[in-house]
Amino acid sequence: MLQASRIVTGLALLVLAACTAGPAPAPSPTGPLAISPQTEGELSAYLRKVKVTRPGAFAVSPDGLNSFYTWCDDTACATANYSTPALRGCQALAGTPCIVLYVRHEPRLQYSKSATPAPGRHGSEEQRRIDYDVHGR
Repeated sequence: MLQASRIVTGLALLVLAACTAGPAPAPSPTGPLAISPQTEGELSAYLRKVKVTRPGAFAVSPDGLNSFYTWCDDTACATANYSTPALRGCQALAGTPCIVLYVRHEPRLQYSKSATPAPGRHGSEEQRRIDYDVHGR
């Protein structure tokens, strides 16, 4: 009985540790965040995909040049947190910690749009839908 209690406690601690692990937090932008025209185009594509009811997150590098977004084309997918994969994808492209700009259809930061085109890297990932077996097969 005591052994089972220790196992359950250990598993609970592992789950809590996994929930807190994630990408390094991005530094706050030193000034207003300005996104490039290419990043603005990616943001528009993201907003078209999440509409008003779909989950997702959009992350951008502090210089506004690089971005990555993740979304679900259903109301529930096989992830509980869309910000973490968006931040990881953005950081992999940018080589620097990124900032979550949108969660679902809601902005998290104020930003402006830069008129100057600049090179950047962008990516996206659709999360896998949860398949419910309603017939028990």
